[in-house]
Amino acid sequence: MKKVVSLISYLFHPLLMPSLGLLIMLNSGTYLSLLDPAAKRAILFVMALGTLVFPLMMLPILQYRNLVVKNGESTREERLVPQIIILVLYIITLVYFRRLPLSQAIQAYVLSVNLTLFMVILINLKFRVSVHAAALGGLCGLIIVLMLLYETPLEGLLMLTLLASGISGSARMALGNGWTEVLTGFILGLGVVLVTILVF
Repeated sequence: MKKVVSLISYLFHPLLMPSLGLLIMLNSGTYLSLLDPAAKRAILFVMALGTLVFPLMMLPILQYRNLVVKNGESTREERLVPQIIILVLYIITLVYFRRLPLSQAIQAYVLSVNLTLFMVILINLKFRVSVHAAALGGLCGLIIVLMLLYETPLEGLLMLTLLASGISGSARMALGNGWTEVLTGFILGLGVVLVTILVF
């Protein structure tokens, strides 16, 4: 059973969510879907590079320096250093995106990804919040805001994302997270992404 819940955690890993969210935006049926396919691939490549590939490349270094534990039973301090490093990489990605002539909605989404991780780090200084839940909550927030702003029929995708959030949340609780950590993380991610894109 532990192998199953660990596999679920990897399938819905927080590092995958920023690129998945951008993929949804670029194929949501809004004006963003009209972008040239080559431009879409380039934008996705930049996002995946900064928020997935580079953070994953840092893992062997962090493990070598004993800053990441392999069994997942990490303390608050052991989680803090990798999260700060990932945040720095996210910020670099945001700065790069700000230099590109992209839609305001895309710029707001990349900003919301940064703000979500920053808020998770800040709250984790005192309380524990599930990063997995925050990432999936952010994905739900993105889909909701696309439905609100562009009246895009994404109800089916929202239901699937909510189902994935429930499965991932259950897996995190099976691995030791409390339900309050999961629920707080989900609400945090959803709220930050939703408000950021609506206000930006």
